[in-house]
Amino acid sequence: MAEQKKIKVLVVDDSAFMRTAIERMLISDPTIELIGSAANGKEAVEKVIRLRPDVVTMDIEMPIMDGLHALKEIMRLCPVPVLIVSSLSKEGAKVTLDAIELGAIDYVPKPGSTLSASILTLREELLQKIHAAAGCQPRAIKLEYISGKRNAKKVSTPADEIINRAVFIGASTGGPPAIQKILSIIDPFLPAPIIIAQHMPKAFTSAFASRMNMICGIKVKEASNGETLQNSIAYVCPGDHQTRVVRSMEGRFCFSITSNAGEQDRFAPCINTLFFSAAKEFAHKAVGVILTGMGEDGVRGLKNIKLMGGLTIAQDRSSSVVYGMPRAALEQEAAVRILNLDEISKEIELALK
Repeated sequence: MAEQKKIKVLVVDDSAFMRTAIERMLISDPTIELIGSAANGKEAVEKVIRLRPDVVTMDIEMPIMDGLHALKEIMRLCPVPVLIVSSLSKEGAKVTLDAIELGAIDYVPKPGSTLSASILTLREELLQKIHAAAGCQPRAIKLEYISGKRNAKKVSTPADEIINRAVFIGASTGGPPAIQKILSIIDPFLPAPIIIAQHMPKAFTSAFASRMNMICGIKVKEASNGETLQNSIAYVCPGDHQTRVVRSMEGRFCFSITSNAGEQDRFAPCINTLFFSAAKEFAHKAVGVILTGMGEDGVRGLKNIKLMGGLTIAQDRSSSVVYGMPRAALEQEAAVRILNLDEISKEIELALK
């Protein structure tokens, strides 16, 4: 039996401590081969061209050439999957989203301390995402989507307007550019709210919602606890919390957002949690969409929406950065339609007519 090919990884970080810590994590995995390290972006570009790694882990703030400039050069000269290792600060969230726009596959939050527990948490997530990234085809967001903002007047619908239907979207690795593509071309006056669960920590979901609101024709905002759902608004579920749709005492649909403390779900926001509430409250009037991502989060909830008579959609293999969640949705017969990313916005619009 042929020996399985190891995943070749290049580590880029100006901190000697972080380089050593990440290198030790990689060495502990027998399926990964550490092929080198770099202390700045210029050195990283040179080593990517020379060593041809399968995956690169990259810090953002570095001397000589920072991570964003290095990423641009790597995508131009020798595209490979890049994982950004970034802080959880507001500024860290912004530059990480910049990196994802430029073609980075995903990010791993840099631990806030050097405590062993923080490092162990980083190790588990880093190794998992390296395996998911290996073999992925990195792709920067095309400029027509970034500049595709419609000149729609963003006006909130009346709070007492009747909500008949709702769209629920779940995504993980590769999700931000996929969501951006959908929201940038969807009808800004969609006769339904859109609720998005993207696996991200709190600082990132807030920055992501603000960015989408600037780029897209439809109004985009981060959801708030107790907030009443309105048509023609896309809501981003806050990170580190669980979001459900519920009925208020007045009979209106609103958000119930709770801390993730004590929750059994590994993810926050958890797509399954959102989708289960969608099936319960909207039944056949829910549209559920599973986008790119590793694992199976959202599949059970999507199947519940299908069983209640709602339309369920999964992104196809060719347009997914990581074909994990959509593939699970297909294999478990949770998705009614398997669509390319280009087709999803139109399918949502047709379903709401």
